[in-house]
Amino acid sequence: MSVRRVAIFSAVMAGLAAFAVLYPSTFIFSLVTTITVIYTAWGVYHVAITISGLKPPLNPDTKLDEFPKISAIIPARNEPILGRTIEACLNHIDYPRDKKEIIVVVDDEGGERIGFWYQQKHPDVIKLLARRQLFPTKPSALNDAMRLCTGDIVVIMDVEDIPDRDVFLKAAAAIKSGWQAVQVILRIGNTEDSWISKVFAMEYAGWFRILLNGRANMEMFAPLGGTGNYFSRAALRYVGGYEPTNLAEDAELAIRLRIARWNVGTIDARHWEEAPVKFKPWLKQRSRWFRGWMQSFWKYAGVLFKPTVARRMGISGIFSALVMLVSPLIVVLNWISYGVTAYWLMEQAGLLPQVTAGVIPFWSIIPLWFNALYYYIWIKGAKLEGIKVSTIRILPHMFFYMNVMMPIASLRAFYQELFMQVFWEKTTHHGRGVKWKAAQH
Repeated sequence: MSVRRVAIFSAVMAGLAAFAVLYPSTFIFSLVTTITVIYTAWGVYHVAITISGLKPPLNPDTKLDEFPKISAIIPARNEPILGRTIEACLNHIDYPRDKKEIIVVVDDEGGERIGFWYQQKHPDVIKLLARRQLFPTKPSALNDAMRLCTGDIVVIMDVEDIPDRDVFLKAAAAIKSGWQAVQVILRIGNTEDSWISKVFAMEYAGWFRILLNGRANMEMFAPLGGTGNYFSRAALRYVGGYEPTNLAEDAELAIRLRIARWNVGTIDARHWEEAPVKFKPWLKQRSRWFRGWMQSFWKYAGVLFKPTVARRMGISGIFSALVMLVSPLIVVLNWISYGVTAYWLMEQAGLLPQVTAGVIPFWSIIPLWFNALYYYIWIKGAKLEGIKVSTIRILPHMFFYMNVMMPIASLRAFYQELFMQVFWEKTTHHGRGVKWKAAQH
């Protein structure tokens, strides 16, 4: 627990409460104006990157004259499907075998046995790192595994991933052409398992196919996804690898890559993944991501505006990074916006005392039009990625997902960041759906 952060938070909340009690009309006007300005800037930014993101992603020529060696790091803890991922790297991905290197880093005895068996069977390709004394986070495991990498390119591959056959070829071609870091589009294979996995798949399609692709096309800061990240090993070492205590290690690393003046590209290739099917595992995963973004906000909020860093990031880079880092706050602001609107409606009906009369400006309706943009991005992303969606039927689920589930995850992450030590809430993977998709692509 950070006593300083708790004290700052308590002081801010006390100040806002006093302001609201003593000057209710002024408080509401200030609140509505602030939210409207934030939402409008947020919306204009996303309109621009959405237009750019509708363009095709980077699709490099895969006819290589030489093949750089690729080191694939597969971190695993209590993952019985580990063998499937190793087999996919060995036999499914189209790339010369002598240019593949697979680093399996495990923290459990079951994973150690699986990794050891494959290392014995394929000693020319597979290296096992069985950790004994460890800090139990994914970025810590990745840093340890990097010491064993000898490839020119390093790829991070989650244990549930099934990559497209040509993904190594495309990533190698992109990095040979000058990119220092590229990421694939992450697709969900178990889309039909529940409405949560369906909306999750739509969210991923909108995020990777449109929003991250749009950022890359406009040469803005683009956060990395947690898997399917391909780096020049020299660049990864130059920025210092991963921060071992950050719970969204991918996004934090992307900031340091941008500070080093390297953008992250999005290539037209896919890793197939597994989405949570029920609310509880979804909540744990999303809270971890949101908390990781909060950690990066505390770390970089002041750093980004230092002259040397600002020159490297650029104005668009700083703004784009801050948009990502404050995302957990934005989803909570939805509740405040709905609360103010509900109060206004009940006030008009004579159910509550007059507080907002003549206070809420007419232009505060502007964010409502931008709100529709996010539904469009998810639906359009799903169609671009070939996900079958009945728009009318899915809209209520999307509304609940965006406006109930995500704020709950954000508040949970904020509580953990204020009052709890860093810990890794692991997502359980069952190998759903994705294995069947691999046969089709």
